[in-house]
Amino acid sequence: MLAFDMGRLEFSKTLKHLDVSHNRVYGKLPEGVTNLEWLDVSYNRLCGEIPKGGIVQAMGRKSYSHNKCLCGSPLPSCKKYM
Repeated sequence: MLAFDMGRLEFSKTLKHLDVSHNRVYGKLPEGVTNLEWLDVSYNRLCGEIPKGGIVQAMGRKSYSHNKCLCGSPLPSCKKYM
C-alpha cells in the first residue's frame, strides 16, 4: 500500500490518468488534479474540498468515495465539515 501526502505532489503536464485507489493516501487534493483526464482516489484518507475545474467534478462520486473527509462536487458540500 502507498502512504503519502497527496497535497505535496506536483503533477507532470503529461500525466493524464491517475489511480491511487485503495491505499493510505492522505492530505488534500492538489490543484494539479484539474489537468487530469481521469482520476480515482477512492478508499484513502483524503480530506478537504475537491478542486474545481477540468473534469474532476464530472468523474462522479465513485472516484472520490470512502475518504476521511473529502467534500465538494460531486460529493456533498463541505459545509458539514465546518
